[in-house]
Amino acid sequence: MSSITMTNLGFFLNEAEFYEQIRMRKGSRRAQPIERILEAARNIPKPKVLYRVSEAKIIDAKRFTLDGVEFTSEIGVEKISKAKYIFPNIVTAGSEIENYCLTRENVLDQYIIMELCNFACEFAREAMHRDILIRYGVGIKDCIYPGEDGFRLETGKRIFDLFENVEEKIGVTVTDMGLTTPSRTAYAICFG
Repeated sequence: MSSITMTNLGFFLNEAEFYEQIRMRKGSRRAQPIERILEAARNIPKPKVLYRVSEAKIIDAKRFTLDGVEFTSEIGVEKISKAKYIFPNIVTAGSEIENYCLTRENVLDQYIIMELCNFACEFAREAMHRDILIRYGVGIKDCIYPGEDGFRLETGKRIFDLFENVEEKIGVTVTDMGLTTPSRTAYAICFG
């Protein structure tokens, strides 16, 4: 099955959640520098999503394949056995906001902009969940992320093997160690 690419998500920052995350009261004197940083950066994030529906086959108690690509995860096998749909995916805050952060010299600017990156990545994940609900009529019950819960990073990074032209489509690359560029990128297998 072909992949679904979402690149025009129209990022919107939930400021109440943002200020709660950084433990700051919006409008306070202490928040003025943050408000200035956000005003300059709020329209820069261009979050993106790449996902697909995959056919899963369980090999044994610890191994499974998605569209012929083998993964090792006992918890993955358990979740596949209970799922109707399997959605490997890659979500990213986008290179635009991360590149902007790299041009900042002030540590506060960098911190606030990287928090903005985190919110943009989460925005992309939530957009994917909404799209899956609309397209497939199923909500996401759970996700497994490489490097967590026994889902080995060495096999988890093979999620990228399920997609063609990831860098061209959403601007994301992955190293042999499983590290992504942009750094505010998450890749997972979700179950619906």
